[in-house]
Amino acid sequence: MVVKRWIVGLGAVLALGAGLAEGASTRGPEPTKTALIDMGPGCRIRLQVPQKAGYGGIPPDGGFPGRGGITIENPLNLKRKTYIEPLYLRFFCHDADPEALSEGDPLSYDASTHTWRKDMEKLYGLYVDPDRAFKKKLDQAVRIYEMKSVNAQGFAYTLDDVTGEESTRRRVLHYCLFRDKKAVCSGWDTRMGYLPEIRRHPARDLTPYALRILRSIEFVDEAPQAAPTASQPASQ
Repeated sequence: MVVKRWIVGLGAVLALGAGLAEGASTRGPEPTKTALIDMGPGCRIRLQVPQKAGYGGIPPDGGFPGRGGITIENPLNLKRKTYIEPLYLRFFCHDADPEALSEGDPLSYDASTHTWRKDMEKLYGLYVDPDRAFKKKLDQAVRIYEMKSVNAQGFAYTLDDVTGEESTRRRVLHYCLFRDKKAVCSGWDTRMGYLPEIRRHPARDLTPYALRILRSIEFVDEAPQAAPTASQPASQ
């Protein structure tokens, strides 16, 4: 009996060790830095990103809108031998037109309250005669999040794949933040993880991680000043 208990206990320890080696997060409080992303007038933003994050911005040029992005390698600090996809947060600078920027999204803008509400009819319309069961499946696939940052507000929602091979279905994040006459929005689907892995390990859903970064966004009015040259004093 003692030997049996020892074997069971050893098995539990080995299983725990394998879990840590294959993907448990080692995160404590993650050190951050302040990033300034300049996408042109009205779309200069400052936000808190992890120390390891890379970032940059491009003002409008050649007919293209201002754009920028953040890349975070291994965002959850998982210890795993297999490839871990980086987290990409992309931004495009737009004129602030809430109805146009939420067109095709499963939400609608209420101009009287400046808020967004879930509107699944817009998503149902993308499918041919969806039945009640499929509509329910779609409804469960969408989650709306309050989106308020330092000096802006907008919308964010996740959408889970409901078709395709089960093992490759993903959760994606869409977001848009508005301030005055400008808005910064995701350029395309921002991947939050594979659904089978999220179901097995809910902590690997990147949604809370991404929203924490997005909610730190502050629109800044001043253009970044160029550093003085060696022959030019910093101040007169």
